[in-house]
Amino acid sequence: MTAYDAELWHDLFVMTGGAAAALAGLIFVAVSLNHEAILEIPALPALAARTLSILIGLVLLCLVGLTPGQSRAALGIEVLVIGVVLAGIVLGTTLRNIGGTQLLRWRVSLVGLALVASLPAVIGGASLIVRAGGGLYWVLAEFIAGIVVAVYYGWILLIEIRR
Repeated sequence: MTAYDAELWHDLFVMTGGAAAALAGLIFVAVSLNHEAILEIPALPALAARTLSILIGLVLLCLVGLTPGQSRAALGIEVLVIGVVLAGIVLGTTLRNIGGTQLLRWRVSLVGLALVASLPAVIGGASLIVRAGGGLYWVLAEFIAGIVVAVYYGWILLIEIRR
């Protein structure tokens, strides 16, 4: 079945890994260019860490997805572990800085983005292990959400802090 055979997803893993690595490099440049402004706003260093964590998480997911000869269950465990670690980092850095945010809708959006950018990998890993529930399509959702959220955060780190 396509959703559980990583070899059929080879090109997607290659493309996503390269894109995520390139975006991570751009985030490093954005942080380097704006480090003084980023350090002036208490929530922004954590945002930079969260952004890089999402992108490095995507690179790691692609790395394990491209590992030849491993079983579906092994890939599922690897994806699940990466997803749990990523969710911990992303949610941890979000919740640590959310107390200063006054608006409830802003708090909800921060937590929502953190969940969208991390939980699909957890679900995908579990799904691969049990071979039910969508498998690698959840990893695809992680790729899409991770890139969208990281680009949004990157925009904040590069452009919005200068306004």
